[in-house]
Amino acid sequence: MRNMTMTAALPAEPGRRPRRHARRAARRRELLKMAAALAGVALWLSGALAPTPAPPSGGYGPVTLIRQNPELPNGCEVTSLAMLLGAAGCPADKLTLYRDYLPKADFSRADGKCYAPNPERWYVGDAADPTGGWYCFEGPIVQAANGWLEDRGSDLRARALTGLDREGLERYARAGTPLAVWVTLNYAAPQRSQFFWLLEDGTVYYPYRNLHCVVLAGVEDGKYRVADPISGVTLVEKELFWDSFSAMGGRAVAVGRGG
Repeated sequence: MRNMTMTAALPAEPGRRPRRHARRAARRRELLKMAAALAGVALWLSGALAPTPAPPSGGYGPVTLIRQNPELPNGCEVTSLAMLLGAAGCPADKLTLYRDYLPKADFSRADGKCYAPNPERWYVGDAADPTGGWYCFEGPIVQAANGWLEDRGSDLRARALTGLDREGLERYARAGTPLAVWVTLNYAAPQRSQFFWLLEDGTVYYPYRNLHCVVLAGVEDGKYRVADPISGVTLVEKELFWDSFSAMGGRAVAVGRGG
């Protein structure tokens, strides 16, 4: 189917200061350290630097492979969600999830321009169409999952783990807590299409050509066990998997009872 960390450039090292300024310079450095620490606390409290989330509590069954083809050639995300819900004990049909629960929006044209929604909020196009389906990110998948769970009276809930770090990814895998994760086909470098559309706010959006979504199902023989809705159950080198996962923004979805 088809957290950016910013590092400020350090200033050049200043020349040696006269001795009478040494205490003043040291005091300034201490004040800067205090300000940086306070800023970090503020960001943590605001959720911008949230600690690595713990795996949700509750038992999980084995991940049963579900393939997206032939019904949903561009439906890897909702197929991965069906696998995730099944492992959490609330099985769902991929087509029902797609048709009745996943937020979807199609393309439109006006004044010779192509418009489409933001994949952060909608599935773009038609996943059943081999050439007319694109993708969505974790937001619509969480919405579909929670709609399904609520309709069945389940106390399970899905949550997005956007920006999951390497330690967190490993923790979930070793705990046996399955995750729907966004990677790339064959774990290659992300590629953007030359085709583009305009978002609702007029922003030009170049979609990924090789985005893919799979289920991280655990650790086996020192590798990640992955249920891939296209290629089946595979073992993937951790470094290769992490490179693809992190390049796509560390996007993941878990289903559980808190965490």
